Amino acid sequence: MNYGLFAILTGFTAVVGTNNKSVVVAVWPKVVKQASTTFSVTSTYIVIGWWYQYETSQNGFQTISPIYNTSTGTDGVSTWTVTTTAIIIPISTTSNWNSIKMGVGKYNITVTTTGIITTVNYTCIDTTTFYIFFEASTVPTFVTIGIYGANNKEKAAYYVTIFTFTSSTFTTTSIVVTTYMTNTTSCTIYSQFVTSTDTQITTWIGIMVGITVKTPLFPFHVWTPVVHSESPTGGSIITAGTITKTTVYTIIRWITPFTAEASVIFYPTVFIVCVTTIVYTSTTTTAQIDTKVIIAYSSISHMGVCITGVFANNVTGVEGSYTTSTSHGFISPGTFIAVGGITYDRYHTRITMYYQGTTSFMPVFATYTTVTSFANIGTPTSGNFTGEFTSTSGAFQRSPVFTTTASFSITTSATYQMKTTSRTTGGIKSPYTKVTKDTTNRESITMTSTITPCTTIGVYPIFITKSTYFNTSNVIYTF
Repeated sequence: MNYGLFAILTGFTAVVGTNNKSVVVAVWPKVVKQASTTFSVTSTYIVIGWWYQYETSQNGFQTISPIYNTSTGTDGVSTWTVTTTAIIIPISTTSNWNSIKMGVGKYNITVTTTGIITTVNYTCIDTTTFYIFFEASTVPTFVTIGIYGANNKEKAAYYVTIFTFTSSTFTTTSIVVTTYMTNTTSCTIYSQFVTSTDTQITTWIGIMVGITVKTPLFPFHVWTPVVHSESPTGGSIITAGTITKTTVYTIIRWITPFTAEASVIFYPTVFIVCVTTIVYTSTTTTAQIDTKVIIAYSSISHMGVCITGVFANNVTGVEGSYTTSTSHGFISPGTFIAVGGITYDRYHTRITMYYQGTTSFMPVFATYTTVTSFANIGTPTSGNFTGEFTSTSGAFQRSPVFTTTASFSITTSATYQMKTTSRTTGGIKSPYTKVTKDTTNRESITMTSTITPCTTIGVYPIFITKSTYFNTSNVIYTF
């Protein structure tokens, strides 16, 4: 479909170009933006319609079909991940509506391709294909950052590529071991095999190295602030909203069913790493003045909470982790749009002190910023609150001491988020800050598209849990 779209747009250019070259230069970017937006929004409606027809009362995969000798299917877990990705794709393409001037077509195609790869990743039942698409998203991400990023875009692009592909070496080894031991690559029957503890430990370590980098967790989190600070807004949205969430999905789909004993053995280690990640990133964020770096560090902290819950080995923790992952997949893009799309498009700076007093001349933007900030720190009625509270409750059942220590990050996260929000929206307008127009209709639609799902999940969490209960129950290891 991308090739057909490219052919249509190329033909349009040829026709118009024969009449007036200047008209082509003026019309081409707008046509590409409108065409890509129409394509992505149409795809979103198709996926939402498919999600609406899903039967939540049934267990297991409902749609299994081979595509080019690759098994694909959807169940209660993959249904929400696919739907979230489909909603994020048009938001990613429209977030850089004004900031990308040259190569608009390539940019939109690259971002859309990233979303499509991630969507296919969530529907793959075959382990080999799942791993291929798990790593394939790095290629369009590299292109997006390397071409359309900020001043240090080359450094950021190489950061994400080197970290990802280096860690994937260990994951490849685990896939080989898993395939050799089970003589199959289907994730649906992994739980039927009982392998030795030594084999599970070897496989678990290899997979977790890749997940630790992709999530990311301490000490492999260093690539995230660099990548988000240099990436265009659309790249940050697709990375934080969908790509990093594949780690939670991988744990539910592959690690806990096949390496259950190893997951129980290594849970204290996982908890120490996650608590260190949560406390360290939350504390570090309070000293940051770059708005995108602040959001990047906060995303790391939230993912640390997700990992603690998904390894808690109880339904409460796993469901809370999945709910947090889904909710954060919406609200994190909203915060990136606010700081990287709306304000940066107008002022071309990310320093928090520069935006003092925006409430006086941008009240709608200030409202969006305040709402996303409160949702990002997990206040009630937001999906982050519901997910993190449930995830922490599940983790508390396994380790009360470590969970209590991790809970202190609530104070630090509220500190840095409210500090950023107050400096951005509160106070008297700085004489160095020029008055600009408030949010446009396009910006309001994108912000609303991220806030509404997060609020819905927070007010009515059973919206998610009723479709994931059967699948999360299957990954619990009884010992």
